[in-house]
Amino acid sequence: MHLLDSLIDYDKKLLLYLNSKGTATFDFFWLFITNPLNWLPLFFILFYVGFKVFGFKKTLLISCITALSGSFALLVVNVIKNTTQRARPINDNTLKESLRILIEQNDFSFVSGHSAVSFTIAFISYWTLKKHYSYTYLIFLFPMLFAYSRIYLAAHFPTDIIFGMLLGYVIALGTYKLILVRILKTKLFNPADS
Repeated sequence: MHLLDSLIDYDKKLLLYLNSKGTATFDFFWLFITNPLNWLPLFFILFYVGFKVFGFKKTLLISCITALSGSFALLVVNVIKNTTQRARPINDNTLKESLRILIEQNDFSFVSGHSAVSFTIAFISYWTLKKHYSYTYLIFLFPMLFAYSRIYLAAHFPTDIIFGMLLGYVIALGTYKLILVRILKTKLFNPADS
């Protein structure tokens, strides 16, 4: 139990340090980054680059499976949140006075849904497209910025982000290995048919 207490204490200190680096100059940027709707253009770009490689039908199928995986990640996140019931930093009475608070949220903190869903999408996209585009690794800028925005805004502790990332990785890996590998190999959806 002592190890867990030490980890929680370190988690809080790291959050306070990172959150203290925020300034009013960058607040708008991080508030913009944290809004999922502002990332919609990225998903259209991913669809387009997928379409160029796989054609419309296969890209649509991959996109639907990716969306279902992201939804599954969110479902798992909510189960974990409601089971652990860790208060968000902005609602933690031991931290509130020391934080820069820019948003209000009343649900639980562990694990980060932003982190889990965005890393699920990023890993699936990376594994699907890496053989066709040399800069596919840049997709990871999306979940890293998205997840860090939650620390900047004091909506999550760093461990919430890390475990959300790990959860996203596991869900993406399962989806890719169990479903997408077969779809990517099939000749059923030939780009010429699109």
